[in-house]
Amino acid sequence: MGGTFRRYPAVSLFAGCGGMDLGAEQSGRVEVVWAIDNEHWAVETYRRNLGSHIVEADITNHAVPDVTCDILLAGPPCQDYSTLWNHDGLKTARGNLFREVARYLDALRPAGFVLENVPGLLSANRGAAWTLVRHALRSPSSFSIRSRGPVRYDISAQVLDMADLGVPQNRERLIVVGVRRDLGVRPPIIPTPFVGDPLTVADALDKNPLAPDAPNHEIGLDSPEVVERLRLLLPGQNYESIPDGHPLAVRGLISHVYRRLDPAKPAYTIIAGGGGGTHGYHHREPRRLSNREKARLQGFPDSFVFEHGTSAGTHDVRSAYPRVRRQIGNAVPPPAARVIVAALAETLVAAGVKPRSMAKWSAADRAARSEPRRRTRQRENSR
Repeated sequence: MGGTFRRYPAVSLFAGCGGMDLGAEQSGRVEVVWAIDNEHWAVETYRRNLGSHIVEADITNHAVPDVTCDILLAGPPCQDYSTLWNHDGLKTARGNLFREVARYLDALRPAGFVLENVPGLLSANRGAAWTLVRHALRSPSSFSIRSRGPVRYDISAQVLDMADLGVPQNRERLIVVGVRRDLGVRPPIIPTPFVGDPLTVADALDKNPLAPDAPNHEIGLDSPEVVERLRLLLPGQNYESIPDGHPLAVRGLISHVYRRLDPAKPAYTIIAGGGGGTHGYHHREPRRLSNREKARLQGFPDSFVFEHGTSAGTHDVRSAYPRVRRQIGNAVPPPAARVIVAALAETLVAAGVKPRSMAKWSAADRAARSEPRRRTRQRENSR
């Protein structure tokens, strides 16, 4: 296998539970050799499904690894750039984690990179955030204390609806793709093969119903009051359809509140957290979505099991639910990552950057490969 297996070795920052990395590897063009994240249960999920090459650590205190890297993948936290929250951007430590992406770009000097974030990055801090982030990605050496010399990237930035890339969910994200300038090619424009014909909620949830004992498929977590409230709503409706003055009427700030899915359309955006009424709600049954259903709407295969550290008892399921919800809501949908990374790989091939056989990888790269990752790929190839 080592002589014929050719892919671009990749490093993944802020990898979470592995949505971007899974999609990258599903493209058939990339092998992730090293990843990092500081969220414990996301890291445990990653290890279970993708392999032991992920490090659980604070990236700001971690040295850049000595591994081969042709593609850098990065999904830095987006909350401080989201228009749903404070939109503080550069004012917070979390909003400045893009500097770590620049540090890794300067040290590893990959041929290309992909960065995913929310569109609010473009407008945060009255545009100053994007000006600084764009400069850091184009000229990462200027953000590195120990740079060994300048390296520059040409970048493209697209706001894409993940539904246009084969995800059964409307989810707008900013996708920044960079190609090292010395390669002499422009970054690709990401194709949108599902424009006008997206996958729907019915495609994701109804065509192949989940078994009651499917992993991460929690049912019955809503109070009787919530169930009765949902009975008042038709598919596609939210809290606004309950008349003012009704005993079950509520107030909400976003359209997600008690909004039931429309089976004929992609789902609305799956989020990682939030208070009552924000869990996402089933189109046929008066209940919140299970995490397994959310995972399907993000494009994860049913074989991808999310770790949470609790047993199957009722109390434990309630405590496990938010841990898994967070992982799924923070993930990059694998089908979208597959399209994005494949487009970048095609550009690198055109630039003469050849995928590497495993035999030519470093000993550290080969050691990063693990049996769970091979099993995951075999399952995906058989679907």
